[in-house]
Amino acid sequence: MRKIIYIFCILAGWWQLQIANAQLSTTIFNGQVPVKISQLKQVEDSVHLVMDIDLTNVSVQTDRSLMLTPVLISSKGREMRMKSILLNGGQRHKAFWREVELNGWEREAKASYYDVIRLDAESRKVFRYRQSAVYETWMRDAQMNLEVDLCGCAGHVRQVDMEKVANRVVLEGAKEYRALPNVTYIRPEVEEVKSRSEQSDVFLDFPAARTEINPSFGNNPRELAKIEQIINDIRTDKNLTVTHVTITGYASPEGDVSFNNRLSQGRAEALRNYLSMRAGIPSHLYRIGYGGEDWQGLAALVQRSYIEPKGTILSIINYYDPVGRKDRLRALNGGRTYQQILYQLYPQLRRVVARIDYNAKNFNVEEARQIIKTHPRQLSLNEMFLVANSYPEGSKEFKEVFETAVKIFPDDPVANLNAAASALLEKDTARAERYLQKARQGAAEYYNNLGVLEMMKGNFKRAGNLFKRASEDNLEAARHNIEELRKKEDADKLLRN
Repeated sequence: MRKIIYIFCILAGWWQLQIANAQLSTTIFNGQVPVKISQLKQVEDSVHLVMDIDLTNVSVQTDRSLMLTPVLISSKGREMRMKSILLNGGQRHKAFWREVELNGWEREAKASYYDVIRLDAESRKVFRYRQSAVYETWMRDAQMNLEVDLCGCAGHVRQVDMEKVANRVVLEGAKEYRALPNVTYIRPEVEEVKSRSEQSDVFLDFPAARTEINPSFGNNPRELAKIEQIINDIRTDKNLTVTHVTITGYASPEGDVSFNNRLSQGRAEALRNYLSMRAGIPSHLYRIGYGGEDWQGLAALVQRSYIEPKGTILSIINYYDPVGRKDRLRALNGGRTYQQILYQLYPQLRRVVARIDYNAKNFNVEEARQIIKTHPRQLSLNEMFLVANSYPEGSKEFKEVFETAVKIFPDDPVANLNAAASALLEKDTARAERYLQKARQGAAEYYNNLGVLEMMKGNFKRAGNLFKRASEDNLEAARHNIEELRKKEDADKLLRN
């Protein structure tokens, strides 16, 4: 197959490298106080902390205080404490400032506390904390904790906890990197002759042991109108040419096998004769076949029915010859089960299957853009591919064509590969994964698109291996994606180190 590879950049917003601590949210003090870190970042010789503390629902007794102290702690135990926030109950707040004034501790209080807050209706809101400190190299792997100190004043037991609120400091030079992976498509082969077919079961009513068609008998008016309409729609479509009409008759399996074979053939011939006079298709285009007793059809009907014992019936059909089957079915359950089969299932087996084979003409792109809206089955995969690429890359129309293609050709490996690429453009990993399971495995484009899927799922090591495998076939998109992974790894190192 001659391949034409189409490469498209996935929108940068598909996924973002998650920078440590960016908009990290947690709760402290038994879940009463939500904390959101907006910034914990090194800038030159300083480290800057910005966090929002929601005081809406915090509960502190009137004679107690709650002190929150940001503490930066390294993996080796070094720490740096920042100014504390003191949250006082009503009585404790008065006592605190009385003690400060009596002892002249105003300067010490200002140096120790970022703010001192009385917990009342006015202060119960989101409080923004901003603080900077001198940056030192040991802080490269430090995490930010909040020391939560519920005082032991007024005879209460002191409670001190240390709760993590951020994983690490974002170092200067560590920037968000948005990966831009490329997906790939395969241009399908040209279909020189576009052969198509339509098939319909025709359930005609015949008098017992007869093959003549009475157009007004039983359900025949509806069934005959159905098959005539199908043939007429194909015959009158200027884009289609009928090549054959194959008619196969079937019989229900009661009575003699040879008689049922003749009966099924006779009924097929009867429908052929009827259609050759009514449907406008020359008689030499008809092909006749007979299926005789339709045991396979009976098994399918039993499987879908409520007739019991279903397992026993299916075993009889599968493991005995036709004569043995009939005898055992008639004897089953004292004949009661057979009566159900005879009246509920056998009538559905007395049918004729008509298949109309036809060829569709070849279309140029402009014609195909119209045909895909009304009769997409008349197009080949190659024609659909050209239609898709007549629209802007990644547009709604572009993606809709690949979805239509995989619906019309659900088992085609190229259609599934291209539909997977289109699904990846829409960030639909579940749909992409489903299509890739039926895609053309072994192709470089397959490994590349599977790598993009794994990259989107965060499986970067597996993605890298898949891109490497795809690049061995000189696929430019895979080499690009390998470089994107390298850039991501470099960005991660800045965040980690």
